Amino acid sequence: MGAFERDLPTDLFLDTAGWGSGFAFVNGFFLGRYDRTGPQRTLYVPAPVVRAGENTVVALELADAPRSVARFVADADLGPLEE
Repeated sequence: MGAFERDLPTDLFLDTAGWGSGFAFVNGFFLGRYDRTGPQRTLYVPAPVVRAGENTVVALELADAPRSVARFVADADLGPLEE
């Protein structure tokens, strides 16, 4: 569990690279399931979920995660593309 601050609500992508397997929430809103095997490495956080000021992020980790830092990135990483 952690907190982060935003000046304005905005779309975000939660980077789950380096995490194990589990579920992620922002301000009580379920973002989805993540797994180290992918395929996606980010979870979309819609702007209406993000508040101006302090926000909470919760990761329910079901496996051993070597990195316990929540990081938000500007773009989605949906894993390898199939053709």
